[in-house]
Amino acid sequence: MQKYLKGYWAVWLMLCSVWAFAATPEQIAQQQLQQNVQMVLSVAKDKSLNEQQRISQIERYADQFLDYERISALAVGLPWRQFTPQQKQDFSAAFKSMIVRIYAHSALLGAANAEVKVLPKVVNQGKNKLETFTEIVSANNKRYTVGYQMYYSGGVYKIYNFRVNGTSLVTVYRSQFDQSIQQKGIDGTIAQLKERGFGKVQTIK
Repeated sequence: MQKYLKGYWAVWLMLCSVWAFAATPEQIAQQQLQQNVQMVLSVAKDKSLNEQQRISQIERYADQFLDYERISALAVGLPWRQFTPQQKQDFSAAFKSMIVRIYAHSALLGAANAEVKVLPKVVNQGKNKLETFTEIVSANNKRYTVGYQMYYSGGVYKIYNFRVNGTSLVTVYRSQFDQSIQQKGIDGTIAQLKERGFGKVQTIK
């Protein structure tokens, strides 16, 4: 019996190896996105958790897949080169906090009342980057196409930008950050970001 079990185990490992070898980057990214969506929805719909607990769980999970420093760098644009390492760290932490504060309820917990479907479309952008998509139908029947721009690193695809119906998160904030840096300097911009944040883009309701 052990002999047969070993044989079945060997065949299973071989099939897994073949799948891993045969899977394209597009397939791997879509599979990860599907898992991400399922995880977020399961937490958002868990009625045993209060709102803050749901937000905290989703935030901890998202930390594995979002590159907040790269998102921050793209949102700031060229002035990012003038930031010291400490300023980059402080800005990224404050920007993350603002994103969570603004979008957690409407975009994350709002998913509990929405239909979310991973689309079969994947755009390979070259240089280890690609974009995957979901379609979200909100509770009031509004439709949104959300694009997730990603790059492969450390065994996962890291998200560095979102696009909602073609509107880029980092592009929307870039002009605001540029104006603030010119008027208040880098430290002043970080202070404002920590205190009250900046304007927000369209949220999903």
